[in-house]
Formats: sequence, C-alpha cells, structure tokens
Amino acid sequence: MNPIISTDMVLAYAHCPRKAYLLLYSNQAGTPHEYVQILEAQRRTSQTHYLAKLAQEKPGVVAFQTNGLAGKQKFLTDATLTAEQLTADCGLLTKVASHSALGHYSYEPTIFIGTHTVSKQDRLALFFTAKVLEALQAKAPAAGRIIDVSGKAHKVKLAESPQTLIPVLEPLQEWIAEESPVEPPVMLNRHCPLCQFRAACRAKAEQENNLSLLDRVTPKIIRKYERKGIFTVTQLSYTFKPRKRKKRAKNPPPVTHKLELQALAIREGKIYLQELPEIARQPVELYLDIEGIPDQNAYYLIGLLVCEGETTAHHSFWADTLADEGQIWQQFVDKANEYPDALIYHYGNYEVKALKKMAKRYETDGEPLLKRLVNVNGYIYGKVYFPVYSNGLKAIGEFIGATWSVPEASGLQSLVWRYYWGDTKEKDYQDLLVRYNQEDCSNLRLLICKLSEISESSDTLSEVDFANNPKEFSTENGQEVQRQFKAIVKFAHANCDKSKIRFCSNGKGQKTNQTVRREIRKRPKPNKLVQVAPLLTCPAHPNEILKLSAKTSKRLIIDLVLMRNGIKKTITQYYGYNTYCSCCKKYYRPPEIDMVYKAQLYGHGFRAWIVYQRVALRQSYGNLIETMEEHFSIKIRPGYIAETVIHLSRYYTQSEEWIVRQILASPVIHADETPINIKGFNQYVWVFTDGKHVFFKHSETREATYVHELLSDYKGTLITDFYPGYDSVTCKQQKCWVHLIRDLNSDLMANPFDTEYEYFVSNVRDMIIPIMETIQRYGLRKRNLTKFVKQVDKFYNEVITDRTYKSELATKYQSRFVRYRDSLFLFLKYDDIPWHNNTAELAIRHLAKQRDMSTSYCAKVAQSYLVLLGIHQTCRFQNKSFFKFLFSGETDLDEFQKSKRSRKSPS
Repeated sequence: MNPIISTDMVLAYAHCPRKAYLLLYSNQAGTPHEYVQILEAQRRTSQTHYLAKLAQEKPGVVAFQTNGLAGKQKFLTDATLTAEQLTADCGLLTKVASHSALGHYSYEPTIFIGTHTVSKQDRLALFFTAKVLEALQAKAPAAGRIIDVSGKAHKVKLAESPQTLIPVLEPLQEWIAEESPVEPPVMLNRHCPLCQFRAACRAKAEQENNLSLLDRVTPKIIRKYERKGIFTVTQLSYTFKPRKRKKRAKNPPPVTHKLELQALAIREGKIYLQELPEIARQPVELYLDIEGIPDQNAYYLIGLLVCEGETTAHHSFWADTLADEGQIWQQFVDKANEYPDALIYHYGNYEVKALKKMAKRYETDGEPLLKRLVNVNGYIYGKVYFPVYSNGLKAIGEFIGATWSVPEASGLQSLVWRYYWGDTKEKDYQDLLVRYNQEDCSNLRLLICKLSEISESSDTLSEVDFANNPKEFSTENGQEVQRQFKAIVKFAHANCDKSKIRFCSNGKGQKTNQTVRREIRKRPKPNKLVQVAPLLTCPAHPNEILKLSAKTSKRLIIDLVLMRNGIKKTITQYYGYNTYCSCCKKYYRPPEIDMVYKAQLYGHGFRAWIVYQRVALRQSYGNLIETMEEHFSIKIRPGYIAETVIHLSRYYTQSEEWIVRQILASPVIHADETPINIKGFNQYVWVFTDGKHVFFKHSETREATYVHELLSDYKGTLITDFYPGYDSVTCKQQKCWVHLIRDLNSDLMANPFDTEYEYFVSNVRDMIIPIMETIQRYGLRKRNLTKFVKQVDKFYNEVITDRTYKSELATKYQSRFVRYRDSLFLFLKYDDIPWHNNTAELAIRHLAKQRDMSTSYCAKVAQSYLVLLGIHQTCRFQNKSFFKFLFSGETDLDEFQKSKRSRKSPS
C-alpha cells in the first residue's frame, strides 16, 4: 500500500527532504524536541478554546463527518480531509457563497498554530490544506485563515499558493509513484535541532565527513563543490591557497569567511588567522546576554556581567510577565550608565535588535548604549578560524575550555525552560535560566581573553598559525641557511652595479638597499626666445608709473607642436624686464610670465601628448616615461603624469558638462557599470551613452544612488542589463536581450541534461528568433514589431505564468521573465528602441582593458582619468580625432571638426 502524503510530510520536505523520506519509508521514530511538543500542545489547547467559543457565539457549528462537506453546515470542526493520496487536518471549515461541485457554496480552510506569529511553514500548511479541499469540492478556496495561540485570525490569500506548494508537493508525489525512491543525502541545516532524526543524521554526517557539517554551507554551495569533485570536509581543506596581499593595497578590502580555511583549521586542529583581531582591553568591561521569546518579540531576562580588574559581579534583571519588561529595561539602563565609558560586549546580532526594540518601545534614547556595543563575533568572522564546525558561542566556547552546568543548554532549550516556568512557576526553572544566562556572559568573557591572547602572542602560540603566511619552524642554523639561500635568489635579480647583496649578517660589508641618487638635470637650451612686455603700472598704486630695471625674469617652456607630418619639440624661453615701484619698494615681473606660464615647465601640447598616450593608447607610466626619454630626450617623474591627467581633466570640465547635457537630451540612454580597484578596494564606474556621447562616473559602491539622481527628470528610455539597482529608475526601461541570451546559453551548456530547462530555453528561442529576423529585415520600427505582442502573451501564458518547474534554473529564469516582462519587450511598442546594451559595453570596454593592465587606481586620478576617457570615447563615437582635439586646445566638441582622414566607426 502506497503511503499517504500528510501535512507533516509536506512541512518535513520543506525543512529537509531527508526528513520527509524517513517519515515515509523508515521505521525510525525518533523523539521531537521538547519545544516542538510544547508548540503542539499549545496549538491543541488554542484550537479547543477557539472552537468552544465559536460554538457559543455562532449557530451551525458541528463536528466534521465523512460526508460532512455535503451537509451544507455553516462551520465544520476537526475535519480530516482526504483526496488523491493526500490528507490534511483542518481545524475549521467555513462555508462561503461560491459555486463548487458541492452546490452554490464552498468551504474555506482555517488552521491553528501554537505560536503568536505566522511563519512560512504555517502558510505552507494552509496551502496544502487548501489543495486537498480543492480536490474534494472542485473549487479552489480564495482565502484561508490561520489562528495563532492568542486567538487572533490572520487572513491569507491563496491565489499564489501553487508557486509555494507545488515545488514541495510534486517530489513527494513522485516518491509515492516510484517503487523504490532514492534516499536523499544528509544535509544538516538550521531545522536539525528541532528534528526527531537529528542524532542519527548528525552521526551519519560525521561518519561521511559531510560538507554540511560546516555552518553556512547550503545545498547550492555543496552542489558547486561536488561538481569539482569535493565531497568531504577533508577534501575541501586541501583547496585552500594562501593569498599574498598586494603591495599596492595600502587599505586592503575587508576579509570574508572562507569555508576552505575553516575546513583546514578542523583538519589541522589549529587556530588559523586571516587577520589579527584588534582588541583594546579596558579597566571596566561589561558583558551582555539577553533571553527572550522570539514569536512574541518579548524579553524576560537581561544578564550583565561587570568586570573591574579581577573583580566580577553578575546582575540578572528578570521579568515575570510581559508587563515587567519595561522595568528590567530601565534597571539595565541604570546599571550600564553607572559605567559610561565601558564597552558592552555581546555575541551576535540578537542583543542589538533587542536593545533597539526596547529603546523604541519604552521611548528611551538608546543611541549612547548602542554606540558602546561590541559584537565579539566581528572579531572572529573571516579573521579567526577555530577548529570547529560553527562560529556559535557554544562551539567555540567548548574548544577554548568554557563549560555550561547543563550540557544541553542552548537558546532553544531556554525557551522550553521558560515555558515550563510560565506553566508551573517553579523556581528551579528560573534558576536554570539565570544560571545559563550568567554562564553565557562568563564564557563570552573567556572568549575575549582568548582572543586577546591570540592578538598579543600569535607568533609564539603553537596552536595558532597564519593563513596567508604560515610559520616556518627550523633550528637556528637552519634559519641562517634559509636566509642566505634567499639572499642568493634575490642576488640573481639584483643589479650589482647599483646595489650589492650581502650574505653575512655580521654587520660588515655593503648595505643591501642603497638609495640611487637622482641625476642632476641640465637645463636645456632654448631654440626660441620671446620677449614679453613689462608691467607698466603698480597693482597697489594705479597712478604710479613703474621704472624699468635691469633685472629680468625668465620662464622656460618645453612643448610639442603638431606639424603637418609629425610632432616637433620646441623649447621656448620667455623673458622680460622687471619694473620697480618706488612706493611699494618692490620689483614686479612681467604679467605674462606670472599669469600664463606660472609654475610650468611643459606646455599644453606636451601635456596633450601625455594624456593621449595614457588614455587612448593605454600606455603604462613606465612605458610612457621611457618613450618620452627615447623620442624627446626628456625625463619626467611618474607623479607628473598623474598631475597632467588631473590638470587637463579640469581644463575639460565644460566639455564633460556639455556631454552630460547632450546625453540627458537624447531619447535613449545606455547605462552599464564595471568594478575597478581603488587602493585595494573594489569600487565601481558607471557609463552613460546615447551612441554619440559618453560620460563616466566613479562611485565607491554599486548602489545606484547617482543613477537615480542623474535620471530623476529623464523622460526617455534607459537601456540596461539586469542589475536590480536600475529597476526603480522612474523612466521607461528596456532590458538587454544579449545579457539574457548569454546567461541562458551558458547555463544550457553547463547543464546539458536538465531537460526541463532545455524545454524552457527552446520556447524562448522559438519566441525571440522571429522577432530578431524582423528587426534584421525592417529595423526597429513599431509598425513591424507590434504584431509580436500577441505571440509574447501566448509565450507567457504557456511557458511562464501557468507552469511550475522543478528545475532550479528554469524556476530562476521564470522569475526573471515575470519580473521584467514590460522592460524586456518595450522595443516592440516604440520606434528605434535598441533591444541590447552593446553600445554601453562598447563604451566601457576601453576602461575594462585599462583596468586589467593597471590593476589599481588612485581615487583622485581615477576620476580625472574618467573625464578624459569620456571625451576620448565621445570623439571615437563621433568619428573625430581625439589626438587632434587635445592639441587644438578647444573645449567645444561641436566646434572641433572631423578629421580629414577617414576613420572607421568604433567596433
């Protein structure tokens, strides 16, 4: 006899497929956690009270019978619904006026839960009950209700229930249809502490050395590793590769948690450091732990451990009822304020959320307290890897020697004790909770002490090692041999004429790193002399005629002049006589020397040549300096290149403003973004173009704040990829089909045996190819494309809206098509709307190539570089010479004519 799918089976599969399988096919009974039993008892009690009250207030409340649905009763209680190998318990069925197989009426389901808040699992249980009811009355109920433990009704619309229910229900139905379904693998997750099979699954996972033993590992991550042939924690540990920090990265990006390093720590039994925790100990320290009831958003115990030197004192603030919560909150605030400068240590985000809620609830200024909070987990996450499977306080605490008087003590168990205390008021349960809270505070202090020891003595602790620079253990003689061998290797790369390497460490001999003196530059001789007019009147005394003196002022300008067949280097010396004011007793230089040529050695042409080499030809600083010396016998320092880029970017500020105005006035704007490295941090560059003008903007994050500001009043169409940051821009939008097709194709190649996804992609192809053929033949004209709107509607009805996919890929793209339906097919409804974003990708490609070459930028230089790059790409898109535009000295691109020499369009 085939098993029947019940509500418990559906909820079990939603939590863990293996749990559902064991419930269906194994003889293992197991024991649910006490907390689950408590919630079930609360549910039954709540249901009994609610139905009894309903029977008193409403007529027609009867118990459900086998043919109860045909009895036309107003309310049916304690119903057991069975249809098509599905069975569901429904606490209450309510008759509504809606035609069904039963007649001119139908029923809507109501279920009861044992908590104060409705969870996703509760909604799923209601969806499943509605599914069984639909099979019995041939009518899908429009809505259902969930009654919480306090008797409050939560109305739930059931229109979208198939999207949630079918991915869970269909695999269970397939199991029943098969003779011997395959047993799902062990996959430990957050539901495990509540599961009756937790002990057996944990033992099996440890026996297999399963990857799910590691906290933060999801089924998706496991599938990724399995495709690489990695199935165990030990195998994963061998994939960790130390990464040396880049020398340029003065401010390295924040570290992230690496599962490979966590696995290595477990395999080696060592504490690995990716970054040293910086802990500043203080004379007075506070350690905080809060206990609460999550489904009620209530808190009943606040524990505070006060440590002054070697003296410790624990304070427990207990609330008997929810009404007492405000009192313990004030007690805690008063005690914490006795030590205004002490940091308050806690573990995880629970305490932060709790303090914010209580501060808001009781109208207290909690900002001073929140500023003092220190999450100890922040010292550990991604920085310190203990040889444990989880970063929970108990897992790490047990490793460092922390103990709890009750071995099974946990946050979940504390809810059980709190329930028992509320039911019996026995002091033993209150003592258990207070002791558990106190031990959490004490063990948190022990963890801080351990982290401080690691921070101060990591070099000498044998159980601590560095992830990216492992310790090298050897004898004193071995260390000397290693040092000398390293010197030999370095000697092979050294220039002996400029720097000597010594192999002895006795202090004799040459220094290893000598400073190379800069060559004294000889001032070049000018090939042209230009005399400038002297200043005739005193700036301070306009009526005073200045006297001509014998003193002269000079300014040498090295420049490059664009000739008909090449470039000519010129060295011009500007000179003029100084004048003297008898009133000021001062000498004045000629104004042209001070105003035009002040603090300059190189002219505009020279700077234009540098910018062209750097921006257009992507020359590195080293290559540019070498080219300058070889071609023009001029030596420049690397910093001067950056200064030149910044100087000319300011010169062309008006050009950039003009480009932005032209883009915003265009009917279509293409936008894209790409990451760049700014001193070790990943930041972003946005590009905007209308096909003729290009504008770049640097941003520290990928947040689309600037995009919204720039396009706040834009009335045209924005062409973008599928980055969600663009979605809330208020103008019309067209999403790039090239990005979508590229993603579809790459996933199809990576998953050749996913037949359902292949079916999905085939339907997309059959829908889009006729549209592309029409565009290729007639162009982007509305009159030729509107006929495909009905075809698109048919595609959505048959492939997107009314289908449920099991394939993860098909489901992902189904959601994308639903979300972007309007913006995917905007080009069918308007003239000349591009269906791709290749224009933006073309504009940003130059930057991507330069990014790969430069690897890192300075923020100030990067922004100036982007100004010039925008002008370069604008010239390129308009078939103009960027080189000649720079040398022309003009700032108006409209005034600058196209090059006489024909140039190809950008490609």
